[in-house]
Amino acid sequence: MEIAVFQDVSGKTQSFLEPGIIKVYSRHLGKWAVTKEIMFKIDNIGGLKAIRENIINMTESLGDCNVFVGRDIKGMVYNVLDGMGFNTWEIEGEPLEFLEFVYEKEEEEAKANALEGKAYKSPQIILLKDGTYFLDLKKIQENDVNITSKGILLPFLNTTVFYGLEIICKHIPHWFEVEFKRLNLKMKNEIIGNNEVKVTIHPMICEEEE
Repeated sequence: MEIAVFQDVSGKTQSFLEPGIIKVYSRHLGKWAVTKEIMFKIDNIGGLKAIRENIINMTESLGDCNVFVGRDIKGMVYNVLDGMGFNTWEIEGEPLEFLEFVYEKEEEEAKANALEGKAYKSPQIILLKDGTYFLDLKKIQENDVNITSKGILLPFLNTTVFYGLEIICKHIPHWFEVEFKRLNLKMKNEIIGNNEVKVTIHPMICEEEE
């Protein structure tokens, strides 16, 4: 497992409000070693679009790492990291004080998700006909703000063989791009109303056969 940690010059976790260095730690035989170092700071001069692109470029340079630790991860930084499929941790201190803890918790979550996925049934995702499903994500999230698109969809996408999935949502979730590449999925989207988008998802093989 790899864990990225945003640190200050003293080696402690840093807030994204300040410049720092991202160190990627890799675990091998119970020991942690730094495999990559990236200097990083948010440039506020270019506006929100430039800030977002800056963060996305940083995440892409981390390779297969999908766990990120910082002292303060909020706002756009959190949204981008979450959208790119990262698990984020807000911890204060030096990496060797918490890396093993984060590793153990991530392993526990991965095992729990695997077990949940095997028996996963979502009442919100409706089977319309053979291999075709429907989800009104917009309505569900309006009724419960604690429900996330990843929480509903990832278990389904990871464990279900389907031909098509139609989703009604307020906006296209940012994490779609990364996960769809991993799962070999394609999507089409259509604006159907105010703050309402219809997204249709197909496995790539299905589109090739059409």
